[in-house]
Amino acid sequence: MTDHALPTDVRAAGAITLLFGPSTERLCHLTPEHLKFSDKHAHLVLGRHPVLLPPRLAELLRHLAEQPQLRPQLSRVHPGPRWLFPGMVPGKPISTHGMTQKLNRHGIPVRTARNAALAALAADLPSPILADVTGMHRHTALRWVAYARRDWTEYLAARAEDERKQPGA
Repeated sequence: MTDHALPTDVRAAGAITLLFGPSTERLCHLTPEHLKFSDKHAHLVLGRHPVLLPPRLAELLRHLAEQPQLRPQLSRVHPGPRWLFPGMVPGKPISTHGMTQKLNRHGIPVRTARNAALAALAADLPSPILADVTGMHRHTALRWVAYARRDWTEYLAARAEDERKQPGA
């Protein structure tokens, strides 16, 4: 997402949703500890294994992770985790409802974006890998892979039948 008219948090959250399809709950609870930066690459830990981030998204997330979070004096006594997407309540992440509304308001329909990302990943990854990478339950990953399965057998059989029925074939 390169639209600089969008707020940084919307660009980052939208890109994560469109690429990796995490639940909004998981997205809202991301902290800087979920980011792993090396000299050449950046990774985001959504499940058990980190996923490679595109450079622009890595830069957006680094910016969010490095932003100072203004907290009232009371919350400094019991510091909680730093959130990439902080909420209005000090020490809490943005609510899932708030994040969904924010993304929808900026033209990123969360449910559609998440489903498209999961379908694309499920079409290319076996279910155990999909579960590990996205952090979803293995049964859920199995259903997504079955849903997105690229099965051409019916098409090929129908095509072969059509060719047999052609005169002169």
